[in-house]
Amino acid sequence: MFNHLRRIAGISMTLSLLCSLSPVSADTNEPIHVRYYQGGTVPDYAVKVLTLALQKSGSAYTLTPVTTPMTTPRIVRTIKNNTSDGVNIFWAASSPELENTLAAIPVPIERGLIGFRVLVIRQDHLLRIEQISNEISLRTISLLQGLGWSDAAILRKNGFSVTEAVPDNLYNMLAAGRADAFPRSVIDVDRELRAQQKLHTGLIIAPGIAITYPRFGVFFFVSSNNKPLRLALEKGMQTALKDGSFLKLYEEDPDIRTALKILREPRKIYVLAANSPDSALQRLDPSLFEPMLSGIIKESPVKNSSK
Repeated sequence: MFNHLRRIAGISMTLSLLCSLSPVSADTNEPIHVRYYQGGTVPDYAVKVLTLALQKSGSAYTLTPVTTPMTTPRIVRTIKNNTSDGVNIFWAASSPELENTLAAIPVPIERGLIGFRVLVIRQDHLLRIEQISNEISLRTISLLQGLGWSDAAILRKNGFSVTEAVPDNLYNMLAAGRADAFPRSVIDVDRELRAQQKLHTGLIIAPGIAITYPRFGVFFFVSSNNKPLRLALEKGMQTALKDGSFLKLYEEDPDIRTALKILREPRKIYVLAANSPDSALQRLDPSLFEPMLSGIIKESPVKNSSK
């Protein structure tokens, strides 16, 4: 209980930073129509956080999922255009391109867990992965990533060969041997593999190895011109951080609990260079991130340098 209260106190210290990014004043009279893309990373959890933030904002709102399959570039274009009937919010791992195009709500909704990656591989590729002994041999494996995902730029910057494709095809491509591994976050991998192994029984998580991106997180993104939604979310997240409801939701979510369990497993961890160390989101207060990640990165046996 003491640790829980201490973490809430630490998170509360960040509120002055959030307030300094923009004034928070949401119009509580006019309903805010929120249309989110139902997909991407941690879909169920992200909707819970989004709902919590809107509830805590004090604004009237409607919340509508959009289920039409869309790639990340198309979602970004739709949100930027800010049309009355299009998607107007989504959650994604941050990147310089996203930050320059859309407005980020400056709270990593999964506390940075997306930055810790295990490798999903084919069972018959296990021997090759087990032969990885250093960062040079690590970079010889080919990787899969979703089209438009922020990770692709980070992986390429760190010297990896990366193939991008529509997300729905990635596990099929891995099973067909189109790449050696598919790095998946600890928050997504268990849920996804349980579904995929019904089709591809030979897919497994490679034991004893992981990669991580420092201070990498999933954020809500909206149009910079959609001021009512942006301000409502900033106010709602501030309130949820301050009253402890955000941390409670985080700690009770089953995907989060599974991710934290995976974090505790013994692995050799390779720390990759961040894509943009000067990003404003990279400089957020450490209390917004999962404390276990800081310990893992500090204790990592290998640290890669960018090329």
